[in-house]
Amino acid sequence: MRHFQAFLNAHPELKTAFQHVSLGIEREGHRIKTNGDLARSPHPSAVDGSSDNKYIQRDFAESQLELVTPPVYSEEGVYHWLEAIHQVALRSLAEDELLWPSSMPPVLPEDDAIHVADLDKVEDVAYREYLVKAYGKKVQMISGIHFNFGFDQDLLEIFYQADDQGYASIKEFTTAFYLRLARNFLRYEWLIVYLFGATPSAHDSFYNRAEDIFPHPIRSIRNSHLGYVNKKDVTYTYDNLPDYVEELEANVKDGRLIAEKEFYSNVRLRGAKQARGLLETGIKYLEFRLFDIQAEEAYGIGLDDIRFMKYFILYLVWADMDCQMPDVYQGYEMKLEVAEEETLQPTAYQEEGLNLLEGMTEMVESLGVSDTLNPLIDSMRQRLLDPSLTPSGRLVTNNPTVDTWLANNLDHAKANKEAALAHPYLLGGFEDMELSTQILLADAIQQGLWIDILDRQDQLIALTYRDHTEYVKNANITGKDSLISYYLMGNKVVTKDLLQAAGFTVPKSQTFNSLDAAQAAAGLFVDKKVVVKPKSTNMGVGISIFKEGASQEGLREAFDIAFGYDDTVLVEEFAEGTEYRFFVLDSKCLAVLLRVPAFVKGDGQHSIRELVDLKNQDPKRGENHRTPLEKISLDRSAALVLEAYGYDFDSVPEADEIVPLRENSNISTGGDSIDVTDDMDPSYLELASQMAQALDVKVTGLDLMIRDRHQAAQADNYALIEANYNPMMMMHIYPAQGKGRRISKDLLAYLFPEKIFKD
Repeated sequence: MRHFQAFLNAHPELKTAFQHVSLGIEREGHRIKTNGDLARSPHPSAVDGSSDNKYIQRDFAESQLELVTPPVYSEEGVYHWLEAIHQVALRSLAEDELLWPSSMPPVLPEDDAIHVADLDKVEDVAYREYLVKAYGKKVQMISGIHFNFGFDQDLLEIFYQADDQGYASIKEFTTAFYLRLARNFLRYEWLIVYLFGATPSAHDSFYNRAEDIFPHPIRSIRNSHLGYVNKKDVTYTYDNLPDYVEELEANVKDGRLIAEKEFYSNVRLRGAKQARGLLETGIKYLEFRLFDIQAEEAYGIGLDDIRFMKYFILYLVWADMDCQMPDVYQGYEMKLEVAEEETLQPTAYQEEGLNLLEGMTEMVESLGVSDTLNPLIDSMRQRLLDPSLTPSGRLVTNNPTVDTWLANNLDHAKANKEAALAHPYLLGGFEDMELSTQILLADAIQQGLWIDILDRQDQLIALTYRDHTEYVKNANITGKDSLISYYLMGNKVVTKDLLQAAGFTVPKSQTFNSLDAAQAAAGLFVDKKVVVKPKSTNMGVGISIFKEGASQEGLREAFDIAFGYDDTVLVEEFAEGTEYRFFVLDSKCLAVLLRVPAFVKGDGQHSIRELVDLKNQDPKRGENHRTPLEKISLDRSAALVLEAYGYDFDSVPEADEIVPLRENSNISTGGDSIDVTDDMDPSYLELASQMAQALDVKVTGLDLMIRDRHQAAQADNYALIEANYNPMMMMHIYPAQGKGRRISKDLLAYLFPEKIFKD
């Protein structure tokens, strides 16, 4: 098809599909020390550094991280993945390491102190050693961003069906389509170099010879003759796929290239590991390899940058261009010329650039996205008219010397890491998901498990290692537990009956199936220490505890609350002692937590309502389980507890007076968490493991009342009060006090026993 624009205008229903493209980003960057020196340490030990990890890899050097997103069908989606992978990488670095934010490297040491990546495949290391001999180490230390782009296959099928050029198959059509796009891009790639070039200069340690230093700042060293360019004897063509493959293989056969991947074109054809494989599979997507890292952007590229790149590439299809190889060769020379132009001087191709942007303006108007894209295109037009507005222009203006540039880059690197560490329990780009799922996703990225988000709102994901896939819901509901186990633990009556039959101590209880029946029996429990709870809720919802004995009115209120959550309510005897949460995975107790019920500490000045407001300002407290601690709610349950102590929300407690706001100690109702795993008598850990085995569950959170955690477990000094399915993990990982237990990583190791997990 030659006239895509006319076809889309004739079929406006396809214009949205035209914009529905697959995007992926690969960002390289060096690890540095906090003083700006290149890091000479091995790849971060917390990260799976094998070739199985598709998210956090190494490029040429051991210091050079490569962060890779999966393909995503939206600009926002790929940006969110880039954000998440960056955060995981930054949090995995040594305390004294940062990520250098620029394409040009930091101050480089002598060559013998620059180590090639220590990869698990011998052939990959050998290839890097060849690059050292062929090009030297320093040019390989330049970093950049690669932009992966692919059209939806269904749309290509529609284009193929409407085509009148006589292609024999959809594969043949798709291959010709992508080759045409590649040629068009290579003809006009100079515009991207101009608009996003961000390497006007470098430290003297980068240059092999003094005469290599440009006499003035330029637009992009990375895209200049000092960047990634092949020797002049390397030949290539994008005319058709068979000739492309034959030329590339001939370069390797004749020794002009050692491997196909040494071909440094700014467009790489993707779809097979080797070029010849493309003849079988066809081209699946294109990789554009010329983008300089934008140092002012936390992840090396901004959302608007991604959006512009997407629509610039779309325009190269929309505009019905069909550049040929002479145009490609011309585009290469233009790219070199623009890259080496003086930074603050207008480009020689300004008029052509303005025409391209005008064409983009007409396209986005036709596509119905002008409100979003026109301001962005206008900003690029201003860059063309005023070179000081380009990234290189801003760098030159703001950094009068290379030393200033080095210092500002170091400041950016420090700020980026500080931001990543500010909320370690959140995963950028996935904050809408529950906290434990975010933590699990972060660990999966770090450990190199492939992630598919199956249903974001339902917290349902798939994790894959090689050919092994596991499905996980809400962070720890897995296929390892049977469906019936969730019902058994969800029913508190059945849970206790099963454990009591197995010989474990549980409190006695009475069950009521209607509010009227419970209210009529309330007199049986007056002045008794009891707990009123719904039969099947989780995380402490709807529970009322009467440690000092229940009043008639208090019981009625407690029944009203409990029946608001379930049709069946239990009244059980209050088990003496302190409540602890035991997290059990595969019959092993991994963590024990003391949960302190929600409370405030008086100061003699503020009311209880005001004290709660002050306590809720702690950044670790939030709502809907988005933070390690929950905000305290002044609800009916809190009022009931305060009434038992003679207070209300407007009471002003004495200085240092502890005022309880809950009797139950759940974190989800505002309690505090304290890890006591190492301070618990081992007999209780074994007891919890045995209980999980009795229930035949692999993942559970068991709540035990224990009189003295330092004394060995006996039948009369503990009681199991609840077994929980889908137990909260984040309170063990990020307790308010004590050692954090990364049980999410333990869960991954359990799901994938064949994989070695990094500590």
